[in-house]
Amino acid sequence: MNTFIPDLLITDDLGKPVAAIEVKSWNNLSIDVATEMRRNMLDSGLPAQIPYFLLLSQDDGYLWKGSSNPNFDTPPMYHFPMQSVINRYSPVRSDRRLYESELSLLVLHWLANLVAQYQEITEEPEKTLAQAGFNDSIKHTIVLIEEGL
Repeated sequence: MNTFIPDLLITDDLGKPVAAIEVKSWNNLSIDVATEMRRNMLDSGLPAQIPYFLLLSQDDGYLWKGSSNPNFDTPPMYHFPMQSVINRYSPVRSDRRLYESELSLLVLHWLANLVAQYQEITEEPEKTLAQAGFNDSIKHTIVLIEEGL
């Protein structure tokens, strides 16, 4: 039996998953490729009932909001640019592609701030995430680094 382990996992205080986050260093990750990647992750053991699943690259972010009857081929419900997150959290301002481990740590920092602090919702991707209910759902949760990061 395959057991998918996401890069990052957000859990409530009882340890119940709120969101799984997968970080990929792909250039120009399209909706079609993101949908296929999620389907493969679901086939590999990603729980389909998890409230939120984010697939993030340096350029784009995709969010699936859980449902009681998920279709493995459902495209993401939300798509947002990641450039402002990269600009805010990257210690080096350059046009170079980040390594996947660098990007994962940057995303961890961003999500930890979203969990711990009130942030004014003035730009993307926080605007889209707020619209999806994600920002409110992760307040007072824990961001975990999963095995392999």
